[in-house]
Amino acid sequence: MSVAFGIYIGCSSCCIAVSKDGKVEVVANAAGDRVTPAVVAFHDMEVVTGLSAKQGIIRHGANTVLNVLRVVGTVEDEGMCPSSMSCRPNWDSGQPRYSVQRGERMVQISADEVLTHIFSLLKEIASAHTSEPELPVVIAVPAWSSEGTIAAVKKAASKAAFTVLTTVTQPAAAVLTYDLLNDNKHNTCCSFPFHTRVMLGIQVVVLHCGGTTVVGSVVEVAGGMLTLKESITSSTVAGDTLTDVLVQHFATEFYKKYKGDPLENKRSRMKLYNAAENCKHVLSTMGTAQVYVESLWEGVDFSTSLSRARFDGLVMATLLAFLQTAKEAVQRSGLTVNHIQKIILTGGSAKIPRLQQLVGEAFPQAEFLCTVPPDEVLAAGASTEASLLLGQPSHSPTTSSMVPALAASVFCMILGSENSECVFSRGTPTHSRQSLNLALPSPIPSSCSVVIYEAEEAANQPQEEAVLVQVNVTSLTTDSKLLKMDFHLKSDGSLHVALQEPEAKINRTFIIEAGRS
Repeated sequence: MSVAFGIYIGCSSCCIAVSKDGKVEVVANAAGDRVTPAVVAFHDMEVVTGLSAKQGIIRHGANTVLNVLRVVGTVEDEGMCPSSMSCRPNWDSGQPRYSVQRGERMVQISADEVLTHIFSLLKEIASAHTSEPELPVVIAVPAWSSEGTIAAVKKAASKAAFTVLTTVTQPAAAVLTYDLLNDNKHNTCCSFPFHTRVMLGIQVVVLHCGGTTVVGSVVEVAGGMLTLKESITSSTVAGDTLTDVLVQHFATEFYKKYKGDPLENKRSRMKLYNAAENCKHVLSTMGTAQVYVESLWEGVDFSTSLSRARFDGLVMATLLAFLQTAKEAVQRSGLTVNHIQKIILTGGSAKIPRLQQLVGEAFPQAEFLCTVPPDEVLAAGASTEASLLLGQPSHSPTTSSMVPALAASVFCMILGSENSECVFSRGTPTHSRQSLNLALPSPIPSSCSVVIYEAEEAANQPQEEAVLVQVNVTSLTTDSKLLKMDFHLKSDGSLHVALQEPEAKINRTFIIEAGRS
């Protein structure tokens, strides 16, 4: 195949890139935009997707579905849908569905079907760039995506006539876009005993600033392979938060002029929200934005302007919260800001100049990678991976260095204690190593049990089906303090574990076969 595609699908938007003749290009939709809103509207006789659906949300809000990626693959309401949404999902037999009015009938539409409509629009864009019937694609998904979400994404893409090669997470796609795997191929050091060649890893921070979430990730690239060291997702602040700040600012300004509250009804609020969102995007490239809303409140038009300096002042607290997510990820990975060598920003909100300045100041030793627009980075990285999987020539001749990754995080704990230690985060590639020291409870018992389990989050009492292995450790002495654990996740997916307790001279090894994660 001469053509491969990469797609990034998020809650707010989606983007598609094509890889052809060794070049990657993010392609535009019918409206000429490279980024397409992930919005679907159901009318009486047709289904409208993308920009047209978003533009009609004021009139058709009750039949317009937003943020569908948040609910696909879930079995119950996890409280991730904003309460302001007119068209909210309900869970019927564990399946998320939307109630929409189509003609005279109220119809139940599954979240999977909504997602398929989004991929169908992307399929139309892809078909314009190839004459081949098969459309091979790699899909970049948010770092917080569960197994159920990823399965639903693959299913929806397949229904839309894509051939899904694999999925990659946001950090992996970002690293692929900037070809960091190849940059590190020859980054070795030989100043060790016996001239052992040791790979020097590149520490990369990937900060994704999306519409509904901000994700800070730390990735180590060594020997042409990446390891996800830490990833933190925040839903308390995101791109929508910036828009909300502008909405409040404009509403206050309107009230001062006309003594009316445009937030008192949904229609006026949605008009102001759309204007604020457009203003935010304009200020990413321009110094001043003009804002005009026709008949905002009781027939009164609203007109104002906002400078970038004023905008920066209004949203500074939110931008600092974005940055804090990245700093926390660095701290949790055991590094400092001076260890970070590369910075990659992704997502639409990452285009804000003031945010880019704050990130650069926070990581003074790091190289800021920004040659690709932030909202196009992930699709470009997915397309690069697709071309590698299909054996296409690329701008750097190499074979794919991507390896299978864990589908769930792996934790380790001493049974009866309240603390679990994360061994490998979800998305960690195979062929990774980790060491832990587990403190023994006081008073020191003569024996204990070590449990290794997989889960989305740490648990005091892991579910029985999540336990990978439980090992009984006996003959502990009063001088015993801790258990030393060495983990080696091999390329075949098996997990090799070495357990030591020096005082009692305990030395055990065991293998967890591949297949669970």
